[in-house]
Amino acid sequence: MKNNLNIFVDPKTKKTLALNVRKTADDEIISGTLRSGTKTYPIVNGIPRFVEKSLYDGSLILGTERQTAKSFGTKWREQRNQHIGDTLQDIKDWKEQFMAVLGCSSEPRLKNLFKKAKRTLNAGCGVGWSEYLFNYNPETERHCIDISLSVEVAYRKTIRLSNVIVSQASIFNLPYRDNTFDIIYSLGVIHHTPYPQKAFKALVNKLTPGGLLGVYVYNKKLFLREIADMEIRKYTALMSYEKCLEFSRQMTRLGKSLKQIRESVIIDEDIKLLGIKKGSYNLQKFVYDHFIKCWYNPKQDMDYADLVNQDWYHPYYASHHTKEEVAAWFKKSGMKNIKFIQPKGWEHSGYFVSGRKA
Repeated sequence: MKNNLNIFVDPKTKKTLALNVRKTADDEIISGTLRSGTKTYPIVNGIPRFVEKSLYDGSLILGTERQTAKSFGTKWREQRNQHIGDTLQDIKDWKEQFMAVLGCSSEPRLKNLFKKAKRTLNAGCGVGWSEYLFNYNPETERHCIDISLSVEVAYRKTIRLSNVIVSQASIFNLPYRDNTFDIIYSLGVIHHTPYPQKAFKALVNKLTPGGLLGVYVYNKKLFLREIADMEIRKYTALMSYEKCLEFSRQMTRLGKSLKQIRESVIIDEDIKLLGIKKGSYNLQKFVYDHFIKCWYNPKQDMDYADLVNQDWYHPYYASHHTKEEVAAWFKKSGMKNIKFIQPKGWEHSGYFVSGRKA
């Protein structure tokens, strides 16, 4: 952890925290504590831990919110997944998503946002891709939080970046005062919480006046796809991580097999009840959009596709939302300049939405 600790406060009381350093290496605090009154938050492996001990010490994790945290933590700490995010295709895809979630139509506009920002927050950072791939301004203090042990990977990937600070925390108990961040982004996270709208509001509270918030959330699927998702997840969310990963691999292989069929599906007329529009479809995309999640992209490797499917099927919490519902979150929170940007290929996946705090 970097030496700049003034920003952290007790997540519950918002009181200032006192630092006790036990071990350092170069400019990093490797172990120690942050204390407020009788409450102590440990620094373990360079990361402040604002979550209960079972979420970082390897204890048996029980409960639905913890299952979701464990699912993502296990995924990103597996050695076979460490290369994901490093290929040119990964970087291209992530840049497109990062621009969309912050309402930017070009990379120069994205860079300009960070040129002006003093402090940013990646809420649900995973492995910190946004920080180590797009560290546009080293003067911008960039904070990353995640409830899962993916923070271990994020810390390793960003340790050489002096402006990046990684901590383990919940969106519902953020260790920051209100009105702290100029930019907050949360890509594919709040729909994996038990209370998505409450999570959204928690992020709004941390924005400075005029600050920018961007989120990506799952949308409601077409009729049969939505039913299939709900019914399949009744089983897969209760599986072990390994068992669900094997199922997800089967879905990847199914998607690949369908993709290899070159003949198109021709629909002669709209079927409104099912949300099927007339036209010509690649078979894999037709099945994926309308019936079952079997994601596959020949531009990505199979490990990446497996994880995309695993993301969908395993976390206990994975809510779906309408465009009107998400827009209402922004409006009820007093957000202005609300933008929906939909990258090509994401029409049936979710919404990239941004807005500014009044």
